[in-house]
This record gives sequence, C-alpha cells and structure tokens, in this order.
Amino acid sequence: MTTRRVGKLPDDLTSFVGRRGAITQIKRMLAASRLVTLTGVAGVGKSRLATRVARDLRRVFPDGVWLVELARVRPRDELARVLLTSLGIDEPTAASPRKALAEQLADKRLLLLLDGCEHLLDECGPLVSDLLAAAPEVRILATSRAPLAIAAEQVWPVPPMVMPRLDPQGHVVQKATGYEALELFADRASAVLPGFTVNRANEALVVRVCQQLDGLPLAIELAAVWMRSLSVEEILDRLTDRYRLLTLGDRSAVPHHRTLRAAIEWSFDLCSPTEQALWTRLSVFAGSFELDAAEAVCVGDGVAAEDIFVGVSGLVEKSVLFKEDLPDTRTRYRLLKTIQEYGRMRLGGGTKELALRRRHRDYFLLLAEHVDAEWVGPNQVEWLSRLQQDRPNLRAALDFCLTEPGEGHEGLRMAAALRFFWVAGRWLREGRYWLDEALQVAPEPGQQRARALVVDGLVSGVQGDTDTAYLLLAEAQDVARQVGADAVVRLAAYTAGTIELLRNEHRSAAARFAEALRREEMLRHDGVALMSLPSVALLAIFQGDYERAVEVCEQCREICEEHGELWGRAWAEMVLGLARWRLGEFPEALVHLRESVRIKHLFNDRTGILMAIEMEAWIAAAQGRAARAARLSTAVAHLWKPQGGYLFGIERYLEWHAEADLRIRNALSAAELRAARFRGTEDTLDELIRFTLGETPPMASADAPIRLTPREREVAHLVAQGMSNRQIAEQLVISKRTSDSHIEHILAKLGATSRAQIAVWVAEQP
Repeated sequence: MTTRRVGKLPDDLTSFVGRRGAITQIKRMLAASRLVTLTGVAGVGKSRLATRVARDLRRVFPDGVWLVELARVRPRDELARVLLTSLGIDEPTAASPRKALAEQLADKRLLLLLDGCEHLLDECGPLVSDLLAAAPEVRILATSRAPLAIAAEQVWPVPPMVMPRLDPQGHVVQKATGYEALELFADRASAVLPGFTVNRANEALVVRVCQQLDGLPLAIELAAVWMRSLSVEEILDRLTDRYRLLTLGDRSAVPHHRTLRAAIEWSFDLCSPTEQALWTRLSVFAGSFELDAAEAVCVGDGVAAEDIFVGVSGLVEKSVLFKEDLPDTRTRYRLLKTIQEYGRMRLGGGTKELALRRRHRDYFLLLAEHVDAEWVGPNQVEWLSRLQQDRPNLRAALDFCLTEPGEGHEGLRMAAALRFFWVAGRWLREGRYWLDEALQVAPEPGQQRARALVVDGLVSGVQGDTDTAYLLLAEAQDVARQVGADAVVRLAAYTAGTIELLRNEHRSAAARFAEALRREEMLRHDGVALMSLPSVALLAIFQGDYERAVEVCEQCREICEEHGELWGRAWAEMVLGLARWRLGEFPEALVHLRESVRIKHLFNDRTGILMAIEMEAWIAAAQGRAARAARLSTAVAHLWKPQGGYLFGIERYLEWHAEADLRIRNALSAAELRAARFRGTEDTLDELIRFTLGETPPMASADAPIRLTPREREVAHLVAQGMSNRQIAEQLVISKRTSDSHIEHILAKLGATSRAQIAVWVAEQP
C-alpha cells in the first residue's frame, strides 16, 4: 500500500440533509465495536449515511478511510481481490488474495466502508471475520439490506426520515420546520426550482407527499426533481403510480440506485422464491398484521404453513418487512407502502389476487365475529386493542365486500359484527359509513340485513341522530319479522330503549326495556342486552327510585363479575355512583365513579370518562368543595366539545349540571372561580384523570382509629382470606347484596380501591 494515500471517499455532489442523531449513534457504535452494519429497506439512505459518518471520522484513522463499492461486484468474483484493488494494493503472485489482504492490513489503523453487501453475504461474512481477527486496528462499517450475521457485528437499522403528523382534518400537528424529510424535499426541490420553500401554504401537501413515500430519501429526491414541471399537489396526485413517476434518477449512480423501481427490484431479486411469493401475497394486507393472519391468508399454491414463519423472518432480515415491537401486544409486521405497492404489482391482479383478497376478508370477518361472540368476557380490552391495530385491514376487507360483485352480504355481516368496535372504540362516524354503504349494496331482506339495521340504529343514536335511528330500527323490526329473526327483534327492543332514553322519552324507554328484559338469558350473552341494565337503573334514578337503581346495578355487576366483563361493569359502576350520590352516600359514590374512570381508561373511552368525572363534579359541589368542582366541570365541558351534544343531551344530567354550577358560583369569589376554571381549560384528558384519581384519601393505617363496624371488620377479614362476595354471604348467612354493600362501605371508609388493599389493611392491624 502506498504511504501517500489516506483513503478513498467520493465528494458529495449534493448537500447532506438531516440524520444528525443517526450520525452520532453510529459513531458511538463504531467506537465500541469493530464491525457496524447499517441495514434498511431499499432507498432509505444507508450508503449516503455511512459515507457521511466515514468522512467525519477521517482524522481518527491515520491509515485512511476506504470505500469499497460492492454493488457491481458479482458473486463469482473473488471478494478479497476486489478489496485489494480498491485499497490500491498490488496483487501478490505467491500468496492467495485473502492471505495477502490480511497481511497488508495487519498493522494498519483504518476504517473500511463496505457498501452494498446484501448480494454477497456468503462471501462477506467469512472474509470480514478473518480481517477482524488478523488486523486488530481495522474497523469496518458495512451497508446491507440484511446483516452479515457474524459474531462481532453490531447492527443499526436505518429508519425512514422523520416527518410531522397530520390530524384528521389534514393539518400539520406539530410545526413542520426541522423535520428531515421536509428539509430534504425542500433542498432538492429548490435545486430545480430556485426559491422554493416549505411554508404554511404548502406544508401539509409536502408532508403528505413524504408520507406517501414512507420517508424514504431516494423516493423523496426523485419526487422533488419533478418540481421543475409540476406543483406539489400535482406530484401528490400522480403518486398513485409512484413507480412510473419516480424515474428521473442520477444517471451516474449504480443501476439499482437510479430509480425507485430499480432499487426495490434489486431487493426482490435477492429474495428466495418462497420469500418472493410471500412478499407479493402479504401486499394484500393494509397496515400491520400478525403472524397468524399471514398464515391464514398466504398458505397455498406452493407455500406451506411452515414456510410462513421462515419466510417472514427472512423478509425481516432483508429489511423488506418491518417488525413492530409494541408494548403489551403480540408481534406485528408491516410493509412500507412503497414495498407493498411493488408486491401488489408483482402479484399481477386477476383471479390470484382476488382469491388472496377474499382470504384476507374471510380472516378479518371471522375475527370480527369472534370478538362479537366473545365480547361478554374477560378479554374486551385486548380485543379492542387488536381491532384498533387492524383497523386498516378491517377497512380493506369491508371495501372488498362493497366493491366486489357478490360480496355485499359478507359486508353486512362484518359491519354488524364490529358493533362494539364502533361504539366502545368510539369509531361512530366510520361505523355508520360502512353500515350505510353495506345496507345500500345488499338491499335484499334477510337476517343479516335486519341485524345490520339494528347496529346502524344504535350507532346513529349514540352519535346523536336519534331520528334516523328510529327509522332504521323500524325497518329492522319489519325485516326481522319477515324472515323470522326473533333474536334480532329482541335486540331491536334493547336498542330502541337506549334511543328513547337519549331522546328523554323515559316512559317509553322503560316500556321498551321491560319488553326486552323478559328474555333474561340474553343478558349473559349479548353486550347490548347487558348494557340495558345500567340504562334501566338510570331510568329508576330519574324517577327517584334509588334503591331499585342500586339493585339493578348490582345485578349487572354480578353478571359482569361472573364473566370477567368490564365494559358493562364500567357503566354499572357509574350509574351506581350516581345512585349513591342521590342517596347522600358521597364516599361510596366516589369509589364507584373512580372505578368507572379506571376501567374506561383501559378502553380509552373518552366520553365515558368525562361523564363519570362530570358526576364527581356534582358530588364535589354538594360536599362544598367548590374549587375542585369548578375545575372538574370546566375541564369536562372543554374536552367534551368534539364529542357532540353535551352530556348526551339528557335533560336530568343538564339539570344536575346547572345545580352544581349554581353551588359553585355561590361558594367562590370571582377570582377563585376564574382561577379554577382556568386550570380546568388547561387540563388534558390524562391530566384530568390523574387529578380525579389522585385525590383518593390514603388508606387507614394500623395506628389510625378503628373506623369499621364489627360486622364490617368481620367482612374485611373474610376478604383478606380470599373469599368472593358470594362466599362471604354464605359464610355470614346474609344476602349477596348485603355482602356487596358491606364491601362498598369498607372501600369507601378506608379510601381503598381494591379488595387487595382491604387485605393489606387487615394485615396491618394489631
């Protein structure tokens, strides 16, 4: 090696944009490890990033920083000979190229940049391992779409460029400046259109362009070139066929870096036949998916069930699939839009794609129906989270049903089966859209149509459109009677009671519920039927029959406890808190309302949380805690605005709100009221929840005065022994309702929120 040379790195022809945090992290890794490999999907900028890091480190390596471009090297070429040539070392006549390379680098302190190793993994791994063993001062920075998979390797996956988010209205959530994807677009666009900048007028469009391109630098650069002849909006419109648009690349680059299609094709060609088949089939998924979904959709036509896991692992390793590690969920995988579209293009349409899309629809239809059937059970939070993560897939499956001839009936099934996702997940507007569309596509009378009409009526009513809900329920009952769907008729009665309650028609609502509740077995198997019990209890409160309300809520809680159900229980806890308040039992009321908030927080039920906190504000006002009540009620009113009609428009709720507001005004000075309300308007939902739950009084300690009656102490000791409410009732020869009441009083007096805390208190007593 000549002593005059200190390396070989190309000069940048365009400015380097962004990646400041990445550069710092990679430098730290190189300081700690002798081999760092940058991996990532085609076009993510591995080569450019590695070159920038190498250039920054030139002073650290007295024997130079050397770039070896491997893209044009063929697998049959001897890699050691290629490295000798790139490093300017004369090839020896006696020793083998590999031995000569090791000898020449043995005493050198240099950085070797191996760019584009993905098609030479079998050759690169052993050679790099030998070099690291022979040359202790040599460090290697490699780029590859898959790791080299040797012991010394540290892998750093290069992510797409960072972009701001858009809200549902299409506005930039955060300030757009400072995001590297937008900086790159602006830099490259200004090179072909001098004076171009990202500003308030075009920032949302530029963000959407970058989002459509997955934040891939190569794709963004190729899109920005079109600014010499197109506007940002026109580029966005033409990205529906990105592989046709993004073709004006750098002619001096290696072929698979010139166009987006060439870059993706290079990755596709490096995959095994099974991986290629799996890539194309996975393109029918929208968003992310779980492994069992891939197995259900992709098996067949030469791909066996055991091939799926191996194929998915291979695609993750080759940076085609992204593995999503989300807390408290099963592993999910995702194709970038760019990768997905290429896979769909290779799939080719026709009967093969139709069959895959039908299998995709069948999988998510069965998932929706399984969740619907199992809703009254212990897995509601997990099911709702799963459906939320699969929302893009649910949309794709519903779209298939409504656009493919002959599939409309399955669309009715699916849209109706997702009823708890629409209501409990608060996707009311979207649920109504799919239900309305499905009912138009499949107008023939039948049990599925009747059921979909009932669900559409429920969603419309909860959304506030009770007039439309009435019409839908009337048609549902007509269709159900025509086809003999008795279960749908009863379901319509439950739903009609809910709608009339929301319309403040209490007498007719009570009659509807009374009719529906004659078939009590549905309460234990259908979530809508179970939800009728808190509604019946609420009507009893409106009529002043608070004891009846407590009795019905206890019945609901008993069913929920039996099944491990939470959604209905949260509403029962809320109404029970309301009943206890009206009975003047304020501590017990707060225990129930706060338990409702805790459960509803698991579901992210914004409206339910706000309703429970509003009720706590009424109690605080009645207790004389006016500043707290003012802050709570103000925060609820502020956060409720996007939800629609305040407090569901229920007249008694509005009356109690007005009474509490009057108490607050009479108790506080103008300055105190202004301060409390200012704090309320500043609260986010999470802050409001913490404020609400954070004021629970501390549990009594062993040194505190005895606060329980002898019977309550007896019940507390049985709770500490692990007995259920029913077992305690049998032990003490009392009714279960009395046992429940004792435990509620114990929780309230101790300031506790769970049976476990009662057990702790008992253990601390002398």
